[in-house]
Amino acid sequence: METLGVGIVGYGFMGRTHTYAHRTIPFHYAPPPVRCELRWVCRTTADGVDAAKREAAFPHGTTDPLELIRAKDVDIVHICSPNNAHYEALAEAMRLNKHIYVDKPVTGSLAEADAVATRLPHYTGTAQVALQYRFFPATLRAKQLVEQGFLGPVTHFRAAYLHSGSVDPDKAVNWKSTAAAGGGVIRDLGSHVLDLLMWLLGPFSAVNCVSRIWARERPSLDRPGTRMRIDVEDVAIMLLRTPDGAVGSVEASKIATGSEDELRFEIHGRHGALRFNLMDPNYLDVYDGRQSDGEYGGERGWRRIACMQKYPPPGNKFPGPKFSIGWIRGHIHCLYSFLDSVAAGKPASPSLQQGIHLQRVLETVRRSAEKGQWLDLPAYTADAPY
Repeated sequence: METLGVGIVGYGFMGRTHTYAHRTIPFHYAPPPVRCELRWVCRTTADGVDAAKREAAFPHGTTDPLELIRAKDVDIVHICSPNNAHYEALAEAMRLNKHIYVDKPVTGSLAEADAVATRLPHYTGTAQVALQYRFFPATLRAKQLVEQGFLGPVTHFRAAYLHSGSVDPDKAVNWKSTAAAGGGVIRDLGSHVLDLLMWLLGPFSAVNCVSRIWARERPSLDRPGTRMRIDVEDVAIMLLRTPDGAVGSVEASKIATGSEDELRFEIHGRHGALRFNLMDPNYLDVYDGRQSDGEYGGERGWRRIACMQKYPPPGNKFPGPKFSIGWIRGHIHCLYSFLDSVAAGKPASPSLQQGIHLQRVLETVRRSAEKGQWLDLPAYTADAPY
């Protein structure tokens, strides 16, 4: 089996997540689709590089992402840096046709996403966007049911991704709370919930969004003792319409008091309904309207599918299909899907093309909030379904 070298650009929370996923792939998938070695790590300071090398046993480190990307022994580039730092790394990795695994959103701005799109026809590597919520057994089962026609024509839907971490107006924050770095809850949490809905239902046609900045100034996490101006939203509520007329609402918030990491959706169709909550990730709730009704309810009602860790082989061996699932497991299966695509030389999904469409949707949502009106969403014109 070929061994591919891996470089991690950015070693904060997401860089550690990607590194952990690589370390555990051989346990969850035996044999793995391809053998990987963690060879390079990039951080903004030399001290940070040294700490990452000690923590995860990277043999090489740098403060220059281009040095990592150009390294002869790096075949796969993970881009886990702040959003506004993605484009330069993406452009160089695409120029060299390295395989790419990039965090969402793909870039920090619409102009950068459009520039990535112009490079796609010349890019011959395999690339995937890390949108891990597609990769839980419960959401994969939901996708199966949708494709089998379980819902029938969709009538309406509702979804939310809620955090409470920004409720305290004096909590210190970082780049995720600045427009210049591509921050804001629409790009951060909205990207996940909108991607999940579009994956299940197809692209949307129009949006009307309202948003709010809860605290206009906060202490800076990067510069203790100073305060920073907040210029991106803490909460956004969207109304969305599909091309065939289904309507629904999506909420993204970091000021939802009492919430932890609550991504949920509920989809209603002519024949059935589905609902899922990340706080109860082992189960998919389904309602089959074609079941018989009658005295005392007959056979009709919501039921739970126990999805647990019931991945198909080879992902069902460790720790086993019956055990409860956790947040990190979705990331591991997302990475496995990418590595499987690399090994097979097939397109990955979510692809860069899908990620670029998602970015265009996110930026239109933000403009809708600024203008206070309905806006048409860009059409998705790729050959493969979203």
